[in-house]
Order: sequence, then C-alpha cells, then structure tokens
Amino acid sequence: MSETVEWGNVCSRVDTCALTGAAAFFTGIKDAEVLVNGPLWCYFYALRHLEKANCRLGERFHGSQPDNNAVVYGTEECLTEALEYIRNNRKPSILLIENSCSVSLIGDDIEGIAAKSRLPFPVVGLDSGGLNGGFAEGYSKASLRLWQYLDLPDIKIKCRSGVNLLGCTTAYFNGKNDLDEIKRILEIANYRVIATPGAGGELEVLQKVPAAQLNIVINEELGLETAKYLKERYGTPYVVVGIPYGLKGTMRWLEKITEALPADLENIREECEKTRIELLTAVNEARCTWGELWFDKIIVAAPGTTAICMAQALREEWADTEKLIVICQNRVKKLPPPAEADEILLTAKDSKKIEQLLQQADNTLILGSSSESSVLLREGKEFCCCNIAYPVQDEVLLAAAPFAGIRGAGHMLQRLWNLKIKAQLPY
Repeated sequence: MSETVEWGNVCSRVDTCALTGAAAFFTGIKDAEVLVNGPLWCYFYALRHLEKANCRLGERFHGSQPDNNAVVYGTEECLTEALEYIRNNRKPSILLIENSCSVSLIGDDIEGIAAKSRLPFPVVGLDSGGLNGGFAEGYSKASLRLWQYLDLPDIKIKCRSGVNLLGCTTAYFNGKNDLDEIKRILEIANYRVIATPGAGGELEVLQKVPAAQLNIVINEELGLETAKYLKERYGTPYVVVGIPYGLKGTMRWLEKITEALPADLENIREECEKTRIELLTAVNEARCTWGELWFDKIIVAAPGTTAICMAQALREEWADTEKLIVICQNRVKKLPPPAEADEILLTAKDSKKIEQLLQQADNTLILGSSSESSVLLREGKEFCCCNIAYPVQDEVLLAAAPFAGIRGAGHMLQRLWNLKIKAQLPY
C-alpha cells in the first residue's frame, strides 16, 4: 500500500513490524540471541533498525533463510541447519526463534523442531510476525512469552525499595541515554533498580524480577501487559508513570512513584532547583536577543508514551505555541493526555487527517522524526524539526545526552532554542 494513502503503514512510515519489536526485547538481554525464521528481507529489515543501538548486534542475530520450497514442505530443514550453526559457533544464554509473518502462515512447530536438535541452551519460540500490530505489540508479546517460559518461583522476602523498570528499550531514539538518566534519578532517591527487562542485564538478573516491591512502567505501550502479568503471577504492584521530561515533569513523575513506594526526594528537589536557576539565567539572556521561545504551531509525533509525555513538558515549561497537536503511534490508556493539547491523533486511525495536516503545516515546529519532516520538505513549507523518534536521517547523536530527566531538561531546552535562533538568522 502506498505511504501517501496510509500514513500508518507499518513497514515504511512511522513504525516497524512486530518481528523487530520481539527481537528488540530479547537482544536487550545480555548474551541472548535471536534466530529469525524467515526470508532475508525480514532479517535485514529488523537488523538495520536494531543495530542503531548496538553496532555488534549482527553477531547475536541470525536468519534461517527458507527457500521457496518451504511454503509447501515447511521450514524444518533450513531451521535445523541454522540451529546447528548456532550450536557449533555460539553460546547464547537463551535463544528466541521467531517466525516472520509469511512463515507464520505455514504453521511449523518451531519449538518442537528446536527440541529435536537437543540444544544445550534454553529456547523460546514465538510467532511474532507482522500480522498483528507493530514494534510495541511484538516487544510486549516477547516479554510475556519470556516470563511464561521462565515461570520463576515467587520470592517471599522482597528487596527493600527494589523496583523493576518495564517497557524500556534502547531501540527507541536516544533510549539508552534516557534510561541511564532515569536510573540515575531513581538511585539518588534511594530506590534500587533490580532489572530493566529488554534494555540490559543478564538472564540471571532477570530471574530476580519477582523480588521487586514495585514495577515501574516507563513506556506504556511496551510494558503495561507485562506489568499486569507480573502482578497476577507474583502480586507485585505496578505504576504507569511514563517518561520524565522537564524539571516539573521529573518531580511529578517521582512523586507518583513515591505514592506507591515512599522514598526521600530531598536530594532530587535540590538538584532540580539548582538546574532550574541555571536554565532560567541562560534562557533570560537568550530572550533579550531573540524574544520568547514561540512557534505558531507545534506537532509532536512519536511512540505513544514519548508523544504524550513530551507534549506535556513542552507546553508546561519549554515553549509557547498557538496550537499543539499530538500524534501517537500507539494508543495509551493509563497516561493522562497533555492538559493543553488541542488535538490528539492516532496514526492507525487518523492516517489521512495526519497526511493532510502535514501537507498544510507552515511555520511549524515538528518534534517527531524524518517521516514528518520529509512531508514538509516536499511541500516546500517553512518549519523546524527536533527529532525525538525514529526514523532519523538528518541528525547524528554521539554524546551521552538524554532527553529525559534533569539533565535531559537542559539538553532539550538547548535544542529548541538553537532551532529558533537558527530559523531567525538571515542566512
């Protein structure tokens, strides 16, 4: 289907397939490996996206490459051959075998085929495919499948102030830097981060997940279903807090966590206040030369949690605008919508309206990806673009600078002011 007809086209516009999301979760476990049981197109498509966060991911990411005969005779022969290669050359802590959407239609019992190979490491099978949903659905499905497979025993004596961070991934734009800042803030507040499933840590560490007193859901579209499962299985309460953007947003984020699991926030308040004064001084000087940080229209387009939380911080403490439009790649239910958003759109539901909105946008700030900015470039519109989501073709991030948290507040404000200044320069 043409991307100009459907903005929400999974494989070309604003999202990636479920196979990529499932692989992102498992490759977020140290020494875990993934075998894609599908054509090379699916293998390289997922690898291209995931290796942005890990340039050596190809060493742990494999493909079975079934031929045309597999449609009739099944994929057992090529899958067994790929498993034999992994047995002889790799030592994964756990292996995910996932079918592509086309291979899923064949109906092979991939776990049964793996069992015949008598592999010396645990194997999880998953028909992730691309048949239903995109990255978030695949990530969530893979997460649930892991916990069901492990079936860990409950831990009666919980770790004091121990928390797990659910729904985190380095496959989101700047995801690793944001996660590092989130963990730093929680540790200052004397929380102990036990595990971040799908975003680092060894399999042995993940087995301590039931020891947490609280599960904190960061990206709702990735972690909510897992939080529900862990509550049902181990009785662990959870709280959906989103991503802490901005100084006010960071304090509100922490206060929501302390309602569920109390902690001392005095040190964080002091750091926030110190940073607030420093940023206010710098911004006041910029205002004297360049005026207020104002944009006629602002469009925020990103994965659901990112879009909702970023829009809130933008309107609350970073910039002013006449109209704020939020475009979510995924539907979120637990996070409250931005109080001052004029319109909230969903890519799958409002694709034609989003396309028209972008074609008509002018003098606009886009907080999104190269997908949105490419439309405005084709239409010859005047706009500023601040990338907060993939795909990104016009910016390289090399420094360890987060968008989230206290340090991220300064980084984001810097990016927005520099966009405004550049737009007003006469050359």
